[in-house]
Amino acid sequence: MEEKTILKKPYLPADVLELIMKRLPLKDYLRLRAICRSCRKIVSNIIENKHCCPLPELPSLSTKSLHRVRTPLLRDNTCIGSVDGWLIVSDYSEKGFAKVFFLNPVSDVRITIPSKLYLSSIIGQRISYVSKMTASSKPNCDGSDCYLAGLLSDYCHIAIYKLFEKSWTIVEPDKDSGTYFTDIEIIGTKLYVIGSLSDSILVYDLKDSTNAPRKPEVLAELPRALAGSSIYSSFLAKDKTLRELYLIYVFYNGEIDTEQHISDRFNVVSSFVKPPKLTSFEVFKLDTNKSPIGWQNVKLEDKVAFVSNCKSMVMSRDELNYSEELVRGNSIYFAITFPCPKINPPTSLEFGIFCLNDRSIKYFPEETSKHGEVPYYPLWFVPSLW
Repeated sequence: MEEKTILKKPYLPADVLELIMKRLPLKDYLRLRAICRSCRKIVSNIIENKHCCPLPELPSLSTKSLHRVRTPLLRDNTCIGSVDGWLIVSDYSEKGFAKVFFLNPVSDVRITIPSKLYLSSIIGQRISYVSKMTASSKPNCDGSDCYLAGLLSDYCHIAIYKLFEKSWTIVEPDKDSGTYFTDIEIIGTKLYVIGSLSDSILVYDLKDSTNAPRKPEVLAELPRALAGSSIYSSFLAKDKTLRELYLIYVFYNGEIDTEQHISDRFNVVSSFVKPPKLTSFEVFKLDTNKSPIGWQNVKLEDKVAFVSNCKSMVMSRDELNYSEELVRGNSIYFAITFPCPKINPPTSLEFGIFCLNDRSIKYFPEETSKHGEVPYYPLWFVPSLW
């Protein structure tokens, strides 16, 4: 079709094209630029001025396979989290330090955190990496403050940072409490932390913590695991739209090979003899409207949960650009890895969907997820242009 009539006014004005773009997935959104010179100019202007975003989508659902981000910036670095389409990446090339940056995998834009996180000053050589990092918002999204919180590998420290401040703040549990940190999530300016041994959810006020670490508020006890398995993992996930916090228990069967000794009362599974099998999930939502604050065992109804090692989230099915067949409500999509050093490859990926309606598990075909080595920390993210 000839360019001279298809996209020039009055046939397809820029504002009409913008309305169309808001209803397109990311791949088609970007392909519009290749149609013609007029379209490229209009689309580039919309992207440059951030007028609209494509429909949110999770890249692995349409093909039921792992989506591998192809960018040189991830070749020698470790992805430890994501927020609103931005990956949070850690660079360990300088011994004893973690240099953190935001990466947009679509545009390859990188925003570097100016302050390096000095790991070895915290507790000698016991801390070797950041196991997970979460953020309150994507960088420079609306002029509001952006906070980051990183869970360190010793389970005893959390690193907190306010974007563009001079240094990180290190938070550790009360020495008398016997608490260890196992997962974190940020909603607004509140950092929620799973405290192991104390079996509670703790909350830190990030506005205070960046000045001087304060003791956290013990918000509520963790709910009792219902599935009856002796081995389970707990993940915090948030519904960004409704600002709700969820706790998801993942139960599995497997033979433990080794455990990491943290204290006399706290060990962490280090590896399995062979890949464990997931058996069940339980979902709880934090109810802050009742007194005392507590957890409710819930169904997701029209929502969908996405659980992975470094990023978990809950979204309304209507927010995603997929049909009922691809994204089913009241379901949990999981991509979780387990270390199994005695097998080849030494990491096992559990990748599939759990339906809360009939409590069934459907694994995605193994061959569709073999695009090279299985990532040790897979995560779900919704790609964005900026």
